[in-house]
Amino acid sequence: MKTIRRLLFLLVSVCALIACAKGAPEWSANVPPPPDVADLVERASNPSGLATVRVIVQFNQPVAFNDPAFLKTLQDQAQARVRYIAAVSGDTHVYSLQLPADQSAEPVLHRLGALPTVTRAELDQKAKAQ
Repeated sequence: MKTIRRLLFLLVSVCALIACAKGAPEWSANVPPPPDVADLVERASNPSGLATVRVIVQFNQPVAFNDPAFLKTLQDQAQARVRYIAAVSGDTHVYSLQLPADQSAEPVLHRLGALPTVTRAELDQKAKAQ
């Protein structure tokens, strides 16, 4: 009985060693790389036909820069979807705007700059192109 157990153990051990000794499977050169998850998330958050641009807005007086009512004011003035991103300084903040892909950001910047609380509005030149 012990001999059978030993032979069975030896057989299982040899099979395990053979399985481990086999090389990794060869991957086909035709297999595409995995998708960029960040890109998929960005595409899912942007409806098709829209481009997202980042805008730096400097204010000439204290404002509730991320308050929903103030964001609605910016959105109405810009005539585009506005989302708060971050503060650059106490009076300068970064927002994202969703525009039709074929629309220039210049008219939107002019409309934002026309607000009495805005000193300047410009594209964020350091933002990556999207």
